[in-house]
Formats: sequence, structure tokens, C-alpha cells
Amino acid sequence: MVLNKEKAYYKTVRRAISTVNSATTLNEKLDIIVRGTAIPMKAGVSLVLLDSNRTMLIHSLSWGLPQFYLHKGLMDAGKSFLEILTGQPVVIEDASKDSRIQYPEMAAKAGILSMLGIPVMLDGLAVGSIRIYAKELREFTSQDITFVNSMANLVAIALSNSLLRQEKEAAEPGTSLILVNPAVLRQARSVTFAHPSEEEFARILDFYNIEWVYEPRSFPLRWDGNNVTEMFTPDFYLPSLDLYIEITTLKQKLVTEKNRKLRCLRELYPEIKIMLLHKNDYDRLLAKYGCGPLAQTRAHGISRVLYSTIEIDDRVRALAEQISRDYAGRRPLMVGVQRGFLCFMADLIRQITIPVDIDFITISYYSANDHSMVKITKDMDLSVTNRHVMIVEDIVDTGMTLSRILNHLRSKKPASLSICTLLDRRARRIADVPLEYIGFEVPDEFVVGYGLDYREEYRNLPFIGIPNLEKAHKNEDSP
Repeated sequence: MVLNKEKAYYKTVRRAISTVNSATTLNEKLDIIVRGTAIPMKAGVSLVLLDSNRTMLIHSLSWGLPQFYLHKGLMDAGKSFLEILTGQPVVIEDASKDSRIQYPEMAAKAGILSMLGIPVMLDGLAVGSIRIYAKELREFTSQDITFVNSMANLVAIALSNSLLRQEKEAAEPGTSLILVNPAVLRQARSVTFAHPSEEEFARILDFYNIEWVYEPRSFPLRWDGNNVTEMFTPDFYLPSLDLYIEITTLKQKLVTEKNRKLRCLRELYPEIKIMLLHKNDYDRLLAKYGCGPLAQTRAHGISRVLYSTIEIDDRVRALAEQISRDYAGRRPLMVGVQRGFLCFMADLIRQITIPVDIDFITISYYSANDHSMVKITKDMDLSVTNRHVMIVEDIVDTGMTLSRILNHLRSKKPASLSICTLLDRRARRIADVPLEYIGFEVPDEFVVGYGLDYREEYRNLPFIGIPNLEKAHKNEDSP
């Protein structure tokens, strides 16, 4: 019996080595490793990887585990198993009596009794774990541990060979390469989206380099005694923002049920942050990428003027006066982003009465592993270290691009960092970014003029207005 197990382990490792050295994708390699681990172990197996903040563990691939267990929620690396912290194998002989189980009720429901966690080590640092879930009380032998450790080492090799080399080519100088880029998790996991709109939204998050997890947790909403009769599973969780997002492309009159569930979730779980992304919000996000209904339309004139030239002049002057007072005795470095800020910054700095320096940042797409992502293509020429830096924006809506730029500038250790924006479209906010200076809080409308464009048109309008948009088609399919 022992000889048969040893033979099975040997064949599995040999097959996994061949896969790691093949031309298959990273996801395919890891899937074979996970399945190959589960079959001879006769147990459920999950590959969990640390998020980019190295605080939470995310199920990336699994075999033989029920869906409700996979949707139990993210795991705290400092509370679950602890093999990530120690870098050593962890054996849990009886899950019903061990405090290292973060979700004991879910483990009991899944019939899991014994567990084994082997860390995945990369450059001497734990980046994830292969976890074994047995439905009987099991004493894991040294042979079992050696086998799973070998498979964990192959996971590390697959990550390094298939992904980190590509990430190194795209990374900025000085950026750590150990699973800090969300692309690592994206390439490693297996995701089947329920609706095309969810996949499109995932690509938008990829562009902004925002880490996401698809349907990580199901929230019970109603019970009949001890039995759960209704649950709600949000579409996405964004670890860096601690935010759940539910997408709907339904007609407004059909969104009532989702709103009811969100209200119920907020009442039962007040600590959970969640937002509903409506069809109009979703269409406008897609339009930035040249796809979706709004991207197929053309503007025909201005339906109404939102802020006149006089109103803009008055507000810019008031902002300049406030900035001059706040930065008296200092020489701020004002940083513009992309092209939309040009009109605003040009008028703003002419009204500021203290010395200022100006610089610029530009961003663009780059391709990594068949995904488009955002990257800073032109960094600042002036040094940021120990400077009082102010980012100048034309408009802030989702906040995702701005969040990326803030992290980039913080890494350069400025003395202070603030944001001045002409327009704040708070209704569309996803990433929570601090705005110290705001010109106008703009309604949830598509706006052009005074540097803001629609497909490179209308930047030179002296006012800010709402264009007429003719939708070519609507997609009313629901996810």
C-alpha cells in the first residue's frame, strides 16, 4: 500500500514537472498541479495566493471542494492556518477543535475534518499555499507532506517562469515583483463569468491595475430555522478598496429586487461596503475603452450648458486664492495628468500668487498576458522627494486612475500630497480618493468642454456642457 502511494506520488510529480516546462498557460499548469495533488491524496485541494497587500488569501484554483465553501469569503493570512506566516507546513488533525480554522461552520458543513497547508515559497517568501481538505480524520505522513511540498515548489516555478519574467518587462524601476501586480492573481486563477458584462468590467479593472476577486463570498439574507433560504453573492470584491460591487445591466424598473437585497445586506452586515453599478454607469465606463453603446454614438451639439465661462472663471479664481493661502511660505509642485487638465491648470496657475513649479504625467495602455493595463508612460522630470505635491485633474469620477497615480507618487516620498480637481463626479466613485480642492460637484452626466473631450472633440469649448448623444443600440441582457 505504501509502495503504491509512493509510486502514485512519483508519477504525479513527474507529470507536473513536464507540464511546468511546457508551453501551456499559467492557469493550465496550475490546474494540472492542483488536480494532480487531489487525486492521489484522495482529498479536496485548493491553491490560495496572497493578494497584492499580502494580507488576504484568495482561492485561485480548487478540486473536489463544494462551491459554497469556496464562496465563504476571503481568508486572513494572519488567522488562517498560519503556514504563510511561518513558511512551514501546518497540519490540522481535527478541524472541529482547532482555532486556526477561520470559518469552522463552513468547514463542518463541507464535512472537512483534517487539513494540511504547505506554503508556496518564492525567493524565500511565502506567496500562497496548497491546502489539502480531508473528509476523514487523517494523520498526514512525512511522505504526504514531502509530496505536497514538491507540488508547492512546482507552483512556485510555474509562477516564476510563466509570469514574473513578463511582469519584470512591464514593471516600473524599483517595483517589487513578488505578487504585487494583480496580473499575477488574474493569470493564476480560473474564472468563469456568468455574463459578458462581468468579463468586460473585469477588463476595466485590469486596465486600472486594480486587483479583483470574482464572487468570493455569499451572504445569507434569510433563514428558516437553521436553514438558509436566501443568499446574495456580489459579483466582485476589490481587496485594495475593501469594496464589493454588484453589476446590473437591467432596465431601471427591474433593479428593485437587487436594491432590496443590497438594503438587506447592509442591515445584516453593516461593516460591509458594497455598491450597485447601474447600466448607465457601466455603459460610460465601457465607452472609455471604445466599446459598448456610448462608444458607438456621436455627439451632435450641446444639449445644455452646465457651467458658463464666467462661472468657471469665478470658481478657478476662488480655488487659486485658497491654494495661495494654504501654501503660503511653500513652493508647491503642481502635477497635471493626461491632457484634459490643460485649460484648468493654465488658468489656475495664472491666478495663484505664490511661486509654483509644474510637471506632467501621462498614462497609456500596455499589453501584459493578453490583457490591457494602465501604465505611466511619461513620469515627472522634477524630483518629488520632500516636495509639496498637488495633482491637478480636470475631472474625478471612478477614482481608479487617480488611485494608481497616488500610489506611484507616494512611493517617491513627497512631503505632502493633495488633489485639486475642477469637477468631482462623486456618483461614479469606486476608489475612495481624498480631494482637497474641488471646483464643482458635477451631476452624473457626460460632460465636455474646457479641456474635456468626447472622442477628441470639444476640448476647446470655453464652457462645460452636456452633449447630445444618440445611442446606436442598447443591450438590455441581464447578468
